[in-house]
Amino acid sequence: MTPADLQALTLRLRQHPGLRGKEEIQAPARTFPPLPFPELGPAAALGDDAALIPGVTGPLLLASEGMDPQLVDDDPWFAGWSGVLVNLSDIAAMGGNPLAVVNSLWATGEQHAERLLAGMRFASDTFAVPMVGGHTNLHSPYNALSVAVLGTTPGPVLSARAARPGDRCHLLVNIKGHFHRHYPFWDAATEAEPARLRRHLALLVELAGARIVHGAKDISMGGLVGTAVMFAEAAHCRLELDLEALQPPGGVELEAWLTCFPSYGYLLAVDPSQSAALRHATGIDPDLLCVEIGRFQSGDAELVLSAAGACQRVWHQQDPLTGFGALNDLGQEHL
Repeated sequence: MTPADLQALTLRLRQHPGLRGKEEIQAPARTFPPLPFPELGPAAALGDDAALIPGVTGPLLLASEGMDPQLVDDDPWFAGWSGVLVNLSDIAAMGGNPLAVVNSLWATGEQHAERLLAGMRFASDTFAVPMVGGHTNLHSPYNALSVAVLGTTPGPVLSARAARPGDRCHLLVNIKGHFHRHYPFWDAATEAEPARLRRHLALLVELAGARIVHGAKDISMGGLVGTAVMFAEAAHCRLELDLEALQPPGGVELEAWLTCFPSYGYLLAVDPSQSAALRHATGIDPDLLCVEIGRFQSGDAELVLSAAGACQRVWHQQDPLTGFGALNDLGQEHL
């Protein structure tokens, strides 16, 4: 190779897309703290091939969420915020504490990416859960975001499969909020005190540890009703909800409350003997509403709504929703 050949090769390599594409990592590098876990030293700094996480004892929890494309396009800051929040809620619903967050981001340009990153940074700071890595593409033909959270549970684990006939179904929700723009998102978090939000998430771990609650589901994009169907399907129980027991915030219509996605909302499976303890434990904050809204019963897995002495079935097991049935449907060879 002649000196001229070497010079030409060097110029081509400097402009190679695989090299130049790594410059897009500068956007998250500017956004997130560079050393999430200082106690682990320089090897834990952002930018290595994988994130270094402090060791923990007990089972690990892993949750991920892909954000709605329309929300990512129309409201990138809120999409970034929500991407972190929904995963933290999923970890809490299992009785867990979050450890770290990662993300994968595709954006049509740096400006849109910065708004997504800013929303994630705000959520990461608010809940004191560090962003430790991810993927960034700033030359995508579309905008997209997925987020994942790693957590651990000190035990017992809260599982939707743990609900059993005779349990009471309680709704635990933060009612001090408002609908976010025109979306069915009940936002009780973006303007709240961070320390209070952290206490709310930690409450699920405390309820599990005290054995007050043994099953839970985070209310997701399916709303209260959709989440109730998933709960009944997983537990293989008949779940009857009393609509007259619900207490929507002032000015909120019942149907909107049944179908919205709250920033803090859970359905809980509780033995009747623990109902008083649950009311006491959740009475720590006037923003939190905890109310019994239904019962888990024996029989086919189904969701039934009742009001004014009448009942209507919403869903039955003959028409699977998620396809994740009860453990007795999985086969002993998988247990």
